[in-house]
Amino acid sequence: MKHLFPVLFLTLLLSSCINRHPEKQELVFIKGATLLNLQDETGAYYDIPRGYLVIKENEIVDFGEFRTGMPVPGHARVIEAEGKFIIPGLIDGFAVLNNQFYANAFLCKGVTTIIGVDGGRRGWFYPEAEPSPDFYMLESVGDEVKTDSAHLKDLKNLHAEGYRMALLKYKLTPDQVSLIRKEAGKLGMGTIGELGYTSYGEGVEAGLDAFVHTTRYSLDVAPEAMRKAVAEQPFSNDLGSPKWRYYQYLYSLDTASRELQRHAATLASGRTFLMPTISLLYADLPGHRNLWNDPVAGILNPADINNPLDRESGKHSYTPEEQENYTKVGLQELKIETVYRRHGCRYLAGSATDVWGTMPGISLHTELELLHRIGLSNREVLSAATSNFSEAFGWKTGKIAKGFEADILILDKNPLENLAHLTSIKHLFNNGREIELAPLLELTLDETLSDGSIVYRKTFDPYGDTAVQRLVFNLPSHNLKPGFSFLKKVEMEEIYYMSDGLRVKAYLAYPKNADHLPVIIYNRGGNREFSKIYPYRVVDILARMASWGYVAVGTQYRGNDGGDGEEEFGGADVNDVLNLFPLLEKLPQADTGRIGMMGKSRGGMMTYLTLMQTDKVKAAVIIGGVTDLQVMNGSRGNEMETYVYRELIPGYDSNKDSLLRIRSAINRVDEICRSCPVLLMHGTADWRVPPEESLHMAAEFQKRKIPYRLVMIEGEDHGLTTRKEESNQFARNWFHRFLVEGEPLPNLEPHGK
Repeated sequence: MKHLFPVLFLTLLLSSCINRHPEKQELVFIKGATLLNLQDETGAYYDIPRGYLVIKENEIVDFGEFRTGMPVPGHARVIEAEGKFIIPGLIDGFAVLNNQFYANAFLCKGVTTIIGVDGGRRGWFYPEAEPSPDFYMLESVGDEVKTDSAHLKDLKNLHAEGYRMALLKYKLTPDQVSLIRKEAGKLGMGTIGELGYTSYGEGVEAGLDAFVHTTRYSLDVAPEAMRKAVAEQPFSNDLGSPKWRYYQYLYSLDTASRELQRHAATLASGRTFLMPTISLLYADLPGHRNLWNDPVAGILNPADINNPLDRESGKHSYTPEEQENYTKVGLQELKIETVYRRHGCRYLAGSATDVWGTMPGISLHTELELLHRIGLSNREVLSAATSNFSEAFGWKTGKIAKGFEADILILDKNPLENLAHLTSIKHLFNNGREIELAPLLELTLDETLSDGSIVYRKTFDPYGDTAVQRLVFNLPSHNLKPGFSFLKKVEMEEIYYMSDGLRVKAYLAYPKNADHLPVIIYNRGGNREFSKIYPYRVVDILARMASWGYVAVGTQYRGNDGGDGEEEFGGADVNDVLNLFPLLEKLPQADTGRIGMMGKSRGGMMTYLTLMQTDKVKAAVIIGGVTDLQVMNGSRGNEMETYVYRELIPGYDSNKDSLLRIRSAINRVDEICRSCPVLLMHGTADWRVPPEESLHMAAEFQKRKIPYRLVMIEGEDHGLTTRKEESNQFARNWFHRFLVEGEPLPNLEPHGK
């Protein structure tokens, strides 16, 4: 079981299925369209050629045949859909969502729900995309040999953290699989098997809901010694590894063999669905399309994708030997699945995004294409991406039925005639709210743009956020509190800008009708999604600084809050701060001759590292700043190394001393710009970053005559929580002295009486 990084999320904010749009929606009456793939009481499929559908908030409340003269519900929004076709939103049963671009791609391809996976090659899941498909998060149990009670504890912990899907893995014994399956059922969790010590026949007998990956759930046909070797070492790209020796055995297997026929009958004998994820090898099959030619691919960055396809050829950059092996496996998977299909196995659609070049949204459609290729009818393929998930896991989604979630696609063309028509989306409803698809494609990637270029910009409205409401309003009146009246005079924006070929998320605030004002760059603390610039921080930090008469801008750093790439905790992501300088040069509101910088916690580290590379910053404020990563790790019981350094710093385990040293400003004080006065503030009761870090930095500044002021606030915590007004005033005065008044640097030579 992978443990989520506790320093990043106190909670994943997960429910049985994440609903990103909890606000109330209007009543919607859709009339005249053909309702496809409905199920009667026996489970048989049928269509209603001229139907109607009623959506109220996040629920289908009625549907049926539309008759002339039928009354329309009062106050309903009416959608005339004559000649259109209605199906449930598509479901991708195995995919990661790394950033906002992935979320947009899923939606543009009609995917309204995913089973979310993350970690390792796929990177971390981004749960706060908006708009976004809904997701049921999946996590593994059984990656290691453990006792029954330990595995059950892992399962219960996952459930408590909000996971609703369990991936049962290689090291579970048959008895443990059965035990965990029963407990998962009590907890309302779905189960997917990727087994090793337990055969898939035993998994069928245990009643698992689904199996994933053709190559994995075909393992029973291999010799026992080979099965055991794969269970011991299931992952490797080395062609000589146990996994690849098994794959080579598999693609040399006669599909008419007794072993495969017997296994196919076993897989079809129970209630377990199959999720082949053949799309992993789509680009290795003869005659495949170049997925980069899909219009939706224009918003995706190859840097975000595991083993991305070449954009010109649409192929992998394998050696001839590797390519031959991958192609053989892909072709054999199709033959094997044809056997399983003929024996009556039932299917779920999953793309396995984004491993081996698979792409969000796009690769679900290649999976549907390949499911049709193994013998499923178009109607059966549609079911594999919709209603079968309800059958497998008991979800109230994936069907046009009363009481089911209002995830709906209205199509211009009939997908039962051609699966390609699934992308002819006229309207998409997710949780009863229509999502306009055209704006989602505006976040295109143009790598020819220079660093600092703004690629997307819109007004930011923070007031739908409950934390912001509690912060700024007198509830329930929604009148601004006196301390936040400045918000009436401030503009706030959400932007994406280019940094090293990546689209990085940032927020911008400035006074209305601003022109040629000094600037404050805000460097956030934390890492990944923990302690990022949440809406209330846009209001309480950026907008507040803007009210002082500044242009305020703060980056989330690469890979965070929906942006491209992966942050490096003081590595290449320092460029995301530096690339704000050319961005500011393009803003008429900003005077780039008067730039200040504020960094909190990890943002203090980013500020120090920035001051080593530029002399453009005329004043800096650092609050609870990290100066020595080794010291901070020791003070935190090595949790920083476990959950941050090792996961974020490239090459950490092989060169950790050097990598920590270059990120620790206490070791590099001589490189810091001497023309930038620095205000250091630190709470003396700070448990996250030892107060000594600022004390030691001040001592080094003193030795080198770098202008500074040190303010140690007695008894205060990391965020200076109870002295926020006082610390804000310290910062405001510091910036005013050097950015507004233009005060010269102090004389640091010993002088006076």
